[in-house]
Amino acid sequence: MDEIKEPAGDEEKKPMTPEEYREEMAKKQVASLMAHWQWYLVLGIVLLVLGIVGLGILPFVTLASIAVFGVFLIIGGVILIAVALFTSGESGGTRIFQLLLAVLYIIAGAAMLEEPLLSAQILTFILGGAYFIFGIVKVLMGFKTEGGGVVIFSGVIDFFIGVMILANWPEWSPWVIGLFVAIELIVAGASFIALSLGARSMKNKPEAQA
Repeated sequence: MDEIKEPAGDEEKKPMTPEEYREEMAKKQVASLMAHWQWYLVLGIVLLVLGIVGLGILPFVTLASIAVFGVFLIIGGVILIAVALFTSGESGGTRIFQLLLAVLYIIAGAAMLEEPLLSAQILTFILGGAYFIFGIVKVLMGFKTEGGGVVIFSGVIDFFIGVMILANWPEWSPWVIGLFVAIELIVAGASFIALSLGARSMKNKPEAQA
């Protein structure tokens, strides 16, 4: 009797390599983007409009950002307490550290909600100091890196932003954080708009429709 051959489709598939898996996931993400480009366009327009409006009400954006950050800290603290109390396998020292950190989160969050102006001043000072320090670090790294001109230029920009913030602190506190948030919204909105229009263009190409 002739041997019965199993259908080719029943053969066990070979596992994908990491490169093949990443390529497959990238194709799925592109396909999803092309299929729902309208929603990305709407999201981009909303973010862009919010950012532009935010530039006109920077103090309000600053206070709103402080409030949202405070709420997130409180939520994070509550979650950390639950993790410390109800997860198994943690040592006593780890649980105590998690509880102390959770209390710190909750206190900081409550303080932000209670004193948003003071919180804005503190965060603005930290922001200015971070730009100042990171600017110096970038410049030093740029001199040690081959072709580090871009890094040096970026460091100089960061350094002067930090100097300007610190030199005008606390007068600039009511609007500096709001300005950064508004700019971030504008950049994110423009990115989503460009991404959605690019996806629409790809979708309309004949090879994409085939």
